[in-house]
Amino acid sequence: MVRISVVIPTRDRASDLRRCLDALAECARRLDGSAGRAKLHQVIVVDDASATRQSTAAARSSPLPVEILRNPGQSGAGASRRLGVELATGDVLAFLDDDAAPRGDWLIRAATVDDDHPAITGRVLCFDGSLLSHARQARYDDRYARLERDAPVTFFAGGNSSVLTEVFHEVGGFSQEGTGGDNSLARTLAERGSPVRFRPELVIAHRNGKGWGRALSDAWSSGRQHAAPMTVADGMRTVRDGGIGTTLPIREVNRFLGAVHVLGRFARSPGVLDAELSRVHPE
Repeated sequence: MVRISVVIPTRDRASDLRRCLDALAECARRLDGSAGRAKLHQVIVVDDASATRQSTAAARSSPLPVEILRNPGQSGAGASRRLGVELATGDVLAFLDDDAAPRGDWLIRAATVDDDHPAITGRVLCFDGSLLSHARQARYDDRYARLERDAPVTFFAGGNSSVLTEVFHEVGGFSQEGTGGDNSLARTLAERGSPVRFRPELVIAHRNGKGWGRALSDAWSSGRQHAAPMTVADGMRTVRDGGIGTTLPIREVNRFLGAVHVLGRFARSPGVLDAELSRVHPE
């Protein structure tokens, strides 16, 4: 029997966490009724120093096999996932965000990792209707449109993914934290010759929009965490082509956030930017 450990970082999102765990409970019921060879072994909720215990009330009252950890101080989702993994004893590690609601067959799909496909990641669909939410969804949809099932991908969505526990530890798990830090696993798995695979049937609904402050912070942080160097020409191309979406407001929001991401990448390696500017505009 394949045992699945689900890791969920959370902070001050009581209603989101309840929605997530309620949806996961339905996934567990479907998994139990599927006559498959997998079971939900444990759900590890990592409280990232929430202001009150009420934030994790849903975890304490859930019928699921929940274990609650708490960071002594705010450490971020990446560090919280690492802490959760330390406690995980399942054969498969599956990851959710607290503001995600997995589709009913999510655990069934998450359990399909094997030696040939040790890590999978899937689709995100939004359930909120703000401009920022639709802008983020446009970026997701643009990514998915170019992917076929089981295509190797360079991302590992920490809010919708699963991996064989043994393989996760073999490659050292997540080598980076911060926004986009979970993608470090995709890089190490690709170097190992067993890349993360895209499974469009692994689906969550997600609260994409969390305000401008969070959107700007995520765009900047993902740039700072990005491993690949960027030239000025690459940056200009990224901003130019970043206007993704079906309406002008959505396209302009994505172009602006793309510019913030580019600035974050140059801030990570300021010497690269100085050299590029000297080459483009020599004195």
